[in-house]
Amino acid sequence: MNSDERRQKIIDAAITVLLDKGVAASRMNDFVEASGLSKGGVYHHFDSKEDLLIGVLEYFMQEFIVIIQLEEPPVSSAYQQLEQLLHAHESMMLDLGRYTQLFIDFLSQSPYLPRFQQMIRNHYELFHSQLVEIIQRGIQRQEFLPTTNPEAIAAGLMGVFDGVGIALTITQNKIEFPHYAVESAMAMLRGILNDEFR
Repeated sequence: MNSDERRQKIIDAAITVLLDKGVAASRMNDFVEASGLSKGGVYHHFDSKEDLLIGVLEYFMQEFIVIIQLEEPPVSSAYQQLEQLLHAHESMMLDLGRYTQLFIDFLSQSPYLPRFQQMIRNHYELFHSQLVEIIQRGIQRQEFLPTTNPEAIAAGLMGVFDGVGIALTITQNKIEFPHYAVESAMAMLRGILNDEFR
C-alpha cells in the first residue's frame, strides 16, 4: 500500500470503531488494532485521537457533503434555489444513513476537542452564510417578506435538519427522515413568501 492507501485504511478502521464504541470510549489503541497496521504506522499519519477524528470528518466532507454552488448571476428564484439546496441536503443525509448517530456523537464530544470543534463550526457557518445569502437575495427581489430576518430563517432551516436527525436516533420507526425535515423547512419558507409568489 502507498501512503494514501494506508491513511484511508486507518480512517476506514476508525469509522468502524467509532460506530461500535462511540467517540468518547474510543482510544488510539482501538484504531491501531482495527487498522491492522503498526502503532508507528498509524501515528505517522495521525498524531492524536483528535487528529484522526479530524481526518474522519474531512473524509465525510469530501465524500458526502453537498454544497451547491450559487448561480452567478442567479437565474432561479431564491425560493427555487433554497428548495434545490434543501433537497441536496436531503440526498446527502440519505447517503449518510447509518452515520447519523456518529455525527451527533461528533457534536456532543466536540467541546472537548477544540480543533475538531472549530472544523465543525466552520462548516456550519459556511452552510448558514450560504442560506443567508440566498434569503437576502429573495428579500431584494421581493419574493420574501421585507420583515424576514435572514439570519433567523437560515438558523431555523438548519435546526430542522439537526432536530429531525436527533429524533431519528431516538425513534427511528416513527420518523420518515429526512423527508420530514425538507417538508418542515419548505413550510417555513412558504411562510415568508410574498402573496404574489405563493
